[in-house]
Amino acid sequence: MKKQIVKEFITVKKVYRLPREPPPPPPPPQRHVLAVGCCTLDMITVVDHPLAPGQKQRTKDGHWRRGGAAANVCTVWRRLGMDCEFLGVLSNIRAFESLLNGLRSQGIDISHCPLTDHYPAHRSIIMQRDADVRTILEFADLQQEITYQQFVGAVDYQKYSWIHFESRNPVEIQRMVMAVRDFNERCPDLRVVLSADVDNLRPGTMLMASLMDYVFIRRATKTTYSFMNGREMVWAARDAINEARANWEKTRPRKMPYLLPDDPPEDSDERCKGPPPDKPVVIYSNYSEGASCLMADDTYINVGSQIPCRIVDSVAVNDTFSAATIYALEKVKMKLRDALEYGARASALKMTEKGFDVLRCMPKDLMGCYYA
Repeated sequence: MKKQIVKEFITVKKVYRLPREPPPPPPPPQRHVLAVGCCTLDMITVVDHPLAPGQKQRTKDGHWRRGGAAANVCTVWRRLGMDCEFLGVLSNIRAFESLLNGLRSQGIDISHCPLTDHYPAHRSIIMQRDADVRTILEFADLQQEITYQQFVGAVDYQKYSWIHFESRNPVEIQRMVMAVRDFNERCPDLRVVLSADVDNLRPGTMLMASLMDYVFIRRATKTTYSFMNGREMVWAARDAINEARANWEKTRPRKMPYLLPDDPPEDSDERCKGPPPDKPVVIYSNYSEGASCLMADDTYINVGSQIPCRIVDSVAVNDTFSAATIYALEKVKMKLRDALEYGARASALKMTEKGFDVLRCMPKDLMGCYYA
């Protein structure tokens, strides 16, 4: 039998051009921070002595500038070099036009702010010279407050990594926070950190604060409720938050049927782990006694006081501390204790000059503060 030789022929096709490589995937969108609240027109008058009822006093020191807790927080963020956006009701009145131009010139995004033809919110601040004493009279009504519908229509949660609320209307803010928490449950990879600035311990405010990740308590709250120090302040706020949250949970409808999870085995390490804490971090700051912090697991942290060399402007000290702490946590990625010290140093520096321009000299990390 003859051997059959099978020859395999391989055809080689000439390729003159290699196929192009697929383009790289687009980078993830840059996420920034958002402050929700009010922008006011502040008229500041500096007096030598406190005024008595019916007394007339003439002074040569006074100015006006942009105010409001959320607007001040955005100003501090821009002075520290962080991209931010402000969301609040702005006025079309010509007297308010310079404030809008100031927001745009500083790089604060106000493209999603609703505009109104009503008079803007404004404040009259009487401040005593060389002392941390001031009197604030504010004009604001519901026409200057942002609503839940305006918030949902303007905010794209994927663009923000941190949202800070000014607690002016706790009922509306609670609805906004619930919408953001629903997004966090749907998209855990794009989780948005929530924080709020509170000035009282009312049940509605504490219920809103219980849904946050960080709660900043204003300095005047301790004096209003007659607490001795920051430690008492943060523990009282934690008790008020727990009580408001417990009362709220009782009113919520229960999901039926509900099956209890099986108990872990005896030799498992899961028995040593408690339930995940769903509590906010409570922070209180006062430059004369330092910053106090109560973490979710009830660990107490205290940061030493930062006494400024002189007191020139004590307006918006709480806003400076909140903004600097958020900047340190979000952009610099500091630990909580270091972020609190950074915020305390920034608030002490702000009191030495008028406005927020002095924060341009603030080092961008805590190590630079030690050598500044």
